[in-house]
Amino acid sequence: MKFALALILMAPVTMQVAAAQDTKKTVEKPVKEAQDPVCGMTVDTATSPKSEFKGKTYYFCSIDDKKEFDKAPSTYIKVDKKETTKK
Repeated sequence: MKFALALILMAPVTMQVAAAQDTKKTVEKPVKEAQDPVCGMTVDTATSPKSEFKGKTYYFCSIDDKKEFDKAPSTYIKVDKKETTKK
């Protein structure tokens, strides 16, 4: 009888501990996001197509946007005035 009473009293504590452990498993790192330079859409950098241009990585929502960018990257990015000014 004492054993059954102990199980009944311990059950809520055991369930709370199990629930707390489950929440820890579902916590994920925040997703890094970037803006697609072709269409302006916000994309996940971990899963989206990407291209390199002048030492910087650009991310895209689709392969089509990546291909469009790769044809003429300078038309989709802001040009730094320092690069265009003659000395």
